[in-house]
Amino acid sequence: MILGLGAFSALSFPNVLFAQNTLNIWGAPALISLSLAVAIKQGRARDIIPLNYKEWKTPDQLRVGFAGGDFILAASPSNVGVNLYNQGIDIKMLNILTNGLNYIFTKDKNIVSLKDLEGKKLIAPFKNDLPDIVFQALCNAHNINLNKITIQYVQTPPEATMLFVNKNEFDAVITQEPMASAMQLLAKKNGVAVYRNIDVQKLWEQTFKECPKIPQAGLIVRESFYVENKDFFEVFHKDLDNAITWILNNQDTAAKFGAKYLPTPEFGIKAAIPYANFTAKKCSDIAQNLDAFFSIIYQLNPKLLGGKMPPKSLYL
Repeated sequence: MILGLGAFSALSFPNVLFAQNTLNIWGAPALISLSLAVAIKQGRARDIIPLNYKEWKTPDQLRVGFAGGDFILAASPSNVGVNLYNQGIDIKMLNILTNGLNYIFTKDKNIVSLKDLEGKKLIAPFKNDLPDIVFQALCNAHNINLNKITIQYVQTPPEATMLFVNKNEFDAVITQEPMASAMQLLAKKNGVAVYRNIDVQKLWEQTFKECPKIPQAGLIVRESFYVENKDFFEVFHKDLDNAITWILNNQDTAAKFGAKYLPTPEFGIKAAIPYANFTAKKCSDIAQNLDAFFSIIYQLNPKLLGGKMPPKSLYL
């Protein structure tokens, strides 16, 4: 039986619902939110529970949203889900929606490896959040001395990309799709040569044979809400799978659609889709890869996961 709207009556989260019991689903400022928005607007799950797309701006807003009780269902970097769980917050990891969105762009076409970044100045968003963690893990595995790379952290991906393009002092940037492709096109328009020289996903696969994919981000959900609405989530999972198929088969239309929801222009989204590594996998179905991934992070610094490895019961 689908509990749907009736399940809301038992909830006590004051700010998550609009009028008429609409569920806010919080997207991320990254390309996974394209598949999320398409699923919300075109899928069947909205016939069970009315859905509304919103977007958080920073990982800190995401953390506060769940810790304070305002968020029920949201896109999240995978490590944030583990952190929240280890803080005792009532969440589960629902799925993974991308196997990596990370790319390192350079202004020097001869910078083609992590070793080449030594002695250079790199700009990156979100210190100690997932793109930075992945970068640290790769540098550690390749014996790269991070002290030899001057890293400047900023608050948002758009800030990182704009500073990289507009300031001569930066040699490289860590960025995510769709901001990466939008930046590349903007740089070309402004006469600035930038190169997508390091595909972080390919480098990760070559480096960590036991963990070939980066389960970068997916949906996390309050366990109490999931338990009361399991049938809704089965439908929503199919909606997400169908959304990815539709996006890949209708890239022009998908880009136009996505520009309404993502902080990226249509041309940037269209260019980014081939680099999105879209997927829609239930976490319980990819538990082995998740465990391997979190083990790498834990060995790097246990605090990045909240001090403990996650139990398999975290994965839905």
